[in-house]
Amino acid sequence: MISLGVYNQPTLYERLWEQENFHIEVIKALTDVATLSKFDLLLINLSGMEEEKYFYFLKKLRKLDKPKVIFLSETFSFELVKKLMFYGTYDCLTLPLNIPDLLTLLTNAYTDLKRENRRKRKREAYEIQSIRASLAYDLLHGNTKNAKEIWERSQLANLSLIPNTVLLLRIDHFSKLVENKGELWKNSLREEVLQAINYCNLQDVSLKVLVNEQKYALLLSLPVQLEEEKYKVLATEYAEKIREEINKQTNYTVTIGIGNYYEDARNLHLSYQESEYAQTYRLFQAENSIIHIEDLDYFETPEYGEYKNKIQEMTNKFLLGDVTAVHAIWKEIYRSVATHSHFQPEEFRLQVLDLLFSLSKSAMQNGANPKHIMPLQIKHAKELHEIESLTEIDTWIKAIVHEYSAYVHEGHNEQVLKSVQEVLQFVEEHYDEDIGLETIADRVDLSPNYLSAIFKQTTGRSYIDYLTELRMKKAKEKLQDLSLTVYEIAEAIGYSSSQYFSRVFKKHIGMTPSAYRNSVLSIKK
Repeated sequence: MISLGVYNQPTLYERLWEQENFHIEVIKALTDVATLSKFDLLLINLSGMEEEKYFYFLKKLRKLDKPKVIFLSETFSFELVKKLMFYGTYDCLTLPLNIPDLLTLLTNAYTDLKRENRRKRKREAYEIQSIRASLAYDLLHGNTKNAKEIWERSQLANLSLIPNTVLLLRIDHFSKLVENKGELWKNSLREEVLQAINYCNLQDVSLKVLVNEQKYALLLSLPVQLEEEKYKVLATEYAEKIREEINKQTNYTVTIGIGNYYEDARNLHLSYQESEYAQTYRLFQAENSIIHIEDLDYFETPEYGEYKNKIQEMTNKFLLGDVTAVHAIWKEIYRSVATHSHFQPEEFRLQVLDLLFSLSKSAMQNGANPKHIMPLQIKHAKELHEIESLTEIDTWIKAIVHEYSAYVHEGHNEQVLKSVQEVLQFVEEHYDEDIGLETIADRVDLSPNYLSAIFKQTTGRSYIDYLTELRMKKAKEKLQDLSLTVYEIAEAIGYSSSQYFSRVFKKHIGMTPSAYRNSVLSIKK
């Protein structure tokens, strides 16, 4: 229904009032511009009106979104039409009017009005969206420290309350879901999740922003609570509602990290950092988890030395070809991490990355072709970044050990490899004895020259260098025991002369055994 106001043209009103799709009223005065804005279209007869009056009216009317104004007169000068059009007039018609033509013009004017209003709404929505996204970004990253500025921008964003808590939502297994898919697929997936979030219609979710391709930050404006712990309860309830709706509306699961409540919006970036940190603990939990920062003992720092030693032990066993022992040690590590309440996810990832590099190096030392292992090492390092759970890491490590073992066997004659591994095992157990190359060669039933060649080809080091490096490693460990003298340590690792041991140690380590012991003690203090 087109709302039409007619001024100073009673005969026209009588000719139009029965037309379908039109609601027509007679306007008695042009003074109240705000009242005239209820009409879609205005027909105004200029006859008898002072030019100053209708131009004053037009200047005030142009500030409104509507109506479209059509002026009527018996004659119009070119200058007057140009001036009227400048002030936003839709058209100027000369009297008398052809009613069918007038109805067509009115219908077209109404169509143009609707189109302009749609464009304006879209533009305003886009502007609001841009203002909100900009505000959210600055709050999340602590880019604005002026409270007045935050308040003013919140008003421009049409926010009734300023955000005070951050939920960080991550789509579980996003990389696998979009593997080999294009950007349209990714956008569709994200939009599906966003629609489910919007469907919740949560009053206190003031801002939503995509922070990377798989994460949404939801900025909450939680109402003031008398008890501090109520903020955690409220935020968790919102997270549960969002998760439930996403599970209901889509085929996806999500992990939601929740930061603390901060009354001062200038500190909201801290809540965002906390939500990010909380979300990393998805590594130790099942998918579809909700993790509040207060549920984590994130001020506790475990001792990682034990795990580093286990990783080194795994590497040594792999070098010896004892894959069964490698899996057994990994099983110990996995169980320990799974039950360790203070273990930090990103630190654990670094430990696993170190294990990957060590296994790669051991595989190449055992005869695997570097052209095969090096690309795999890069590929697996990228995979580790995408892995979301401890169980996935467990499966991943086991697959890598199997894969690297296959390349080792492929690159070496099995019997040769077995002989070298037997030597390595024997040296590991008898490094403190007089075990020259001839003695070892007799043990594996090979000539010393042949053993020397395959040993260096397999490990990348000569037998003597390997034995010396192993003894130096054991010496450094024993030097930390103050109850042992340098002579006793020399004898314990296979040297009958402490002077000779000291020379060898200084050549390989760069300092005497006593100096090394003092340097270690000073660091521990």
